[in-house]
Amino acid sequence: MKRSIALIIVFMIVLTCFSACKRTGVIKGGVMATDFNGNGIVPVVTQENGGIIRDEAGNVIVLATDKNGNTYKEKGEYVTKAIAVDHAIIFGKHIETADFALDIPNGWSDEKSFDDVHIKRDGKADMISISAMRNERLADVEADNSEMFKLFPGGATTNKTITVAGEEAQFISAFTTVNGTGVYLGFVTFSHQGVVFRCRIGSDRDLTKDIDDIFKILDTIQFVH
Repeated sequence: MKRSIALIIVFMIVLTCFSACKRTGVIKGGVMATDFNGNGIVPVVTQENGGIIRDEAGNVIVLATDKNGNTYKEKGEYVTKAIAVDHAIIFGKHIETADFALDIPNGWSDEKSFDDVHIKRDGKADMISISAMRNERLADVEADNSEMFKLFPGGATTNKTITVAGEEAQFISAFTTVNGTGVYLGFVTFSHQGVVFRCRIGSDRDLTKDIDDIFKILDTIQFVH
């Protein structure tokens, strides 16, 4: 019984769903990025490929606004400034964080990304959450992942090394059923320039046959540094 309760708790954490948010709004000279409530936060300057522009320190270049919140020009050019990225900013099908960026693939939507990036497959419970952990050791995070699977009957069914975004990564996963409810949990963990990335994959169905498509999404992670 205790094991079943623990598994249900894991299931609820992995599959927490959020209400959809409207993420639109264009202002003169740039695109309004949003926070996880769908509120406009900063007018970002975008490149031709849709990505934001950063300075050498990784700060985002945004359009300056006047006291009324309007963008303005000086000498015929929109005035810009650099700001630090404290949490995820979203515009269109693109998410930017302090350490990485991700294009949201077709058929998936943002799910209130903030400190971590969360995307969900439309119409299904499939969820990918990406955490960038600056103050953690890779070995410790991988050990925590393995500990989680002690809650699963028989433990992890998959534990192998893969390549994600050019980095060697550990993939560990399992699927089980609790009181008639499916629980899939997987972790892809790797390090890039001292930052540990943990990608949590969850669903109410077995994603074994679809996992290569998940890997392809993770493979598009664009590192800031």
